[in-house]
Amino acid sequence: MTSPVVREKRGRGKYKKKVREKKRPQEMATLHRLAVNAHSVWGYDGWTYIWTAAFTGMRPKEMWGLQRCFTSPNWPASDPLDSDDEKREPDLDRYTRMPALRVRSQHQWVEGERARVDPTYDSWRTLAVPPFLHEMHKALLASHDSQWMFRSHSGGPLLGTNFEEAYWSPIRDGSPAREGRYARVKIPAVPEMAKKRIQLLRHGHKEWLDEDGHPRVAVEVRMGREIGGVEGVYANVTPGMELRITETLQERWEKFMREEENVWLSPVLNPLPVDLSNRVPVQVNRGESLDVG
Repeated sequence: MTSPVVREKRGRGKYKKKVREKKRPQEMATLHRLAVNAHSVWGYDGWTYIWTAAFTGMRPKEMWGLQRCFTSPNWPASDPLDSDDEKREPDLDRYTRMPALRVRSQHQWVEGERARVDPTYDSWRTLAVPPFLHEMHKALLASHDSQWMFRSHSGGPLLGTNFEEAYWSPIRDGSPAREGRYARVKIPAVPEMAKKRIQLLRHGHKEWLDEDGHPRVAVEVRMGREIGGVEGVYANVTPGMELRITETLQERWEKFMREEENVWLSPVLNPLPVDLSNRVPVQVNRGESLDVG
């Protein structure tokens, strides 16, 4: 009646707390250095990209998939998907006087092809933007006729580039000067962001919203997340909440401009730092261009 098999008594093991990534509070001075580096690497697209990431909290692939028809200078009047939707008129009334962009999709690979897919967790949302960022978006869109807000060096979509190596790494960690056809000035490192993910700009956006005391529902909706339970059922983001968010973001920008002496600002409509229009697009590794009207 006794089994000859020796059974080992196994405990549950020792609990090991997950090591969380160390973060610094997101500072405007750090963002400015990133934006200046981005301008050296990527022209006005790069300058605007950094400020947009920090002041909207969009996910990287949502930014890659941001089309001009969904940007604050054009949306909601140009929205091709809501022309017969009963929500269109309220959007026109709500956001004509309060510039906003629409997160409608993200750009990803699907079976080897570029495709616009729904945002993570189906987090379609509208993001009211502060006036300074709205003006940047107008200037950037006026400088090109691409369907994408942010273009790669070759003028195409960012999906398909080695974004980490060709864009974010030199912006964050610096790069030596280059000569020749692809000449570029020396880019200084930003020590506070050494080896950090660009997603931390999104995390920093939430820190700002929390620091400024905005309602939880307005913060979570802006970040593309849902509030569960009864609170989520009854909560609603009002125009006043959105307006206050844009006001505090604008105040943060203007305060930095006042306090920083001789702060460098990108010239408007500056071209890309090098002419890559005829370059073989070696950064593109698979898939064809997505042509969406």
